[in-house]
Amino acid sequence: MKIAVFTEYYPSSENPGSGVYVHTRAAAYRAAGHEVRVYRVRPGPATWAEHAGVSVLAAEAEPVRSEYVQFAPDVLAMHTPHPSAAHTQLAAALSTPRVAWIHGFEAMLTALRGYHRGLNRALSLLHDVRKLWRLRRWLADAEAVVYVSDWMRRAAEASLRFRHPHSAVIPNPVDTDRFTPRRAPFSSGRPQGLALRPLRDVQGLDVAVDAYAGLHDTELVIIGTGPEARRLRSRIARRKATARLEERALPHDEVPGLISAYDYFVVPARSATQCLAMCEAMACGLPVVATRVGGIPEFLRDGQHGFLVRPGKPAELRRAIIRLVSEPERAREMGRQARANVDERCSIARTVARELELLAAVSK
Repeated sequence: MKIAVFTEYYPSSENPGSGVYVHTRAAAYRAAGHEVRVYRVRPGPATWAEHAGVSVLAAEAEPVRSEYVQFAPDVLAMHTPHPSAAHTQLAAALSTPRVAWIHGFEAMLTALRGYHRGLNRALSLLHDVRKLWRLRRWLADAEAVVYVSDWMRRAAEASLRFRHPHSAVIPNPVDTDRFTPRRAPFSSGRPQGLALRPLRDVQGLDVAVDAYAGLHDTELVIIGTGPEARRLRSRIARRKATARLEERALPHDEVPGLISAYDYFVVPARSATQCLAMCEAMACGLPVVATRVGGIPEFLRDGQHGFLVRPGKPAELRRAIIRLVSEPERAREMGRQARANVDERCSIARTVARELELLAAVSK
């Protein structure tokens, strides 16, 4: 089967963490014996790149269209079909059967999901109403729609006021051969928590900083890039929090080793459709303290794989962290159960097999 992948986000040398969930799929399709090409519509001269064996073309719409026609794919896998994005507009002009993957903001009223504050929140409502109207029309022409969590499907269908007759829930895949326990958490020294997140308001990292104010029995390391970096550094200093910010982007190949160096994972998000990084941390055997938002409770069971707290509540987050680090043996057992759960729900073998079955059915 020839599979074309359209995406706005994909790993690159400038942004190695972008769209790793798309690349993981594309590489798995190729490993299963299918011919795969990834297309990104971007201004400037056409450039080909190889990312872990996957061919990626970044070019303006017409060069992409020309190469796409020569490739003559059997099916188009479309990720994050934001209606104003160039790759979404080009896909609408192609006759190839297509499957759309809905990952998050493109199918939400983002003002209601913690993405914006103040005036930007009000302005986003006007933008999102038009976005959702256009997306509903675009999805109606797709052969199938995939959502990465049950919550994402419910939220999208409510926002769009549209239910596609052929839809499926398939989580983002986790390579559980690479993301695997390498050491027992809470085995030495002061426990360290990790928050590997984009530095954006929706991630709730300001709440995590407040939770660690004056907390001396453990510390949090925040790793990521984004517009909230300066504010987070200032907040850490003002709150005298036992938190440290490392502003850097990591190639995905380095993430399993990084996660395994920590004892637990922290997800203080205001909104999340699945939280792939959380699932990868669970696959590495880390217990998790996370907010009860979006699709997170589908993958993290409170008291079994870690603890769930309400979003925007630093005191609750703090209590859960203290509880976790004060019971190391229970925390290690939570990590073991977290690993088993992700292996059952999100392993690449299970999820990609379902995706390939769907793509094959659509291409006939």
